[in-house]
Amino acid sequence: MLLEQYLQNIGLDDKEAKLYLAGLQLGPASIQDLAKAANIKRTTIYEIVETLISKNLFTVTQKGKRKLFVAQEPDNLLLFLKQRENILEQIMPDLESLKNSTATRPAIRIYEGVEGVKQVYLDMLKKPGELSILAAPPEMIAKTISDYLDKEWEPLRRKSKIAKRWVKINDSGQVRRDFTKEEFANKLETIKYLPAAGYPFTVGIYLYRQKTAFVSFSENEMVAIVIRSPEINRTLKLIFEMYFK
Repeated sequence: MLLEQYLQNIGLDDKEAKLYLAGLQLGPASIQDLAKAANIKRTTIYEIVETLISKNLFTVTQKGKRKLFVAQEPDNLLLFLKQRENILEQIMPDLESLKNSTATRPAIRIYEGVEGVKQVYLDMLKKPGELSILAAPPEMIAKTISDYLDKEWEPLRRKSKIAKRWVKINDSGQVRRDFTKEEFANKLETIKYLPAAGYPFTVGIYLYRQKTAFVSFSENEMVAIVIRSPEINRTLKLIFEMYFK
């Protein structure tokens, strides 16, 4: 059954999925009825019911002398997923520290397509810290990405209180803006403008935490390469500071 597969995909095993679906269909039911409807041996069904109770997907009620078992509302599946998400959030720092402590060489990951590039942008906002950016010219950025950055990512960045310093092309046509800086405190950003003539960057370079992301935005080459390496990040940071200062 397709529903069984979906329930297994979110964390139930095959017998738990069968029993939960049987419970939804039967309503308050005895162990015997549940075992028959789910086609599970009665000798093992008690243990499965107890597991589902611990996951807030089953509850026990009494009708006279009979003990009945009731499948909780499907909304409780969302609570079940939220609990799993909370657990993952709690252990994430430990997982990250484990990864960093055992790494002996840079880790490289490639993200392709619009959704892949978006994933990298969201990674920049996962933890506090300033962003240093050597920006690609606006005309090099596909509209799907520029719209996402303006309407979704930038508001999320400011809400997360993550500041950014970035070097960008002076495409205003005003020569007096070349090599100047402009600060926007309300946007948590400072911009250094470089002359349009000879502007050196055609991809975006993003420096955050110990990572360096190279992002190509064109429709025919939508890809982001992320390198987790303190040394590479430090070297690119020096290059960034040369342009910014």
